[in-house]
Amino acid sequence: MEIRRVVVGPLDTNCWVLHSDRSAVLVDPGDSPEVILDAVRDLDVTAIVLTHVHFDHVLAADAVAEALGVTVFAHPAEAATWENELAYLAERGHYDAGTDTEKLLAQGVPLNVGTWSGRFSPVPTRLSVGSVDVEVLHTPGHSPGSITLAVPGHLFTGDTLFPGGPGLTTGPLCDFPAIIESVRGLLDHPADTVVHPGHGLDTTVGREKPALPSWIARGW
Repeated sequence: MEIRRVVVGPLDTNCWVLHSDRSAVLVDPGDSPEVILDAVRDLDVTAIVLTHVHFDHVLAADAVAEALGVTVFAHPAEAATWENELAYLAERGHYDAGTDTEKLLAQGVPLNVGTWSGRFSPVPTRLSVGSVDVEVLHTPGHSPGSITLAVPGHLFTGDTLFPGGPGLTTGPLCDFPAIIESVRGLLDHPADTVVHPGHGLDTTVGREKPALPSWIARGW
């Protein structure tokens, strides 16, 4: 399997392209549909998968799905997540960017950029990318329906696991004990497994696993 990363949107979201034998799955088309479509022009994209449905991971999903004629998949529990995103937008006039919201707004970063239909189909437990089998892991905590895509040697963790710890669990649908259990399971993969997060740089299971007790102790 080969991997492409396209960084899009005001929060620099990693949109991942997993491809093998020209077949591809697109993960988290968060913004800039024309940029994403250009990145997969030589591939046969068979599906779009959302690791979760916070605004910065979904805003290009409708346009890209329509252009490619493919289905958007997410965990069924994410319907509540999108409802919460829309409620926050209606109340505040912008989306929630977690602990960085006020700082980003002060810097003039646009956090009211478009919307999404909320339409998706339930993600299956396994997907095929050419000859490669992709396992879909339910890894809740950052949101109720957060998922991780696992292939041998690689984990695409969305906002569940980053270099330095788990994703944010400060929102109304977040759950710190749940994300710790999700992360614990991810860290049971071989040490050389590469972790590809929803934002920022890659890391490895072996690099992050020793820090798990400190993440639990700090409580975030």
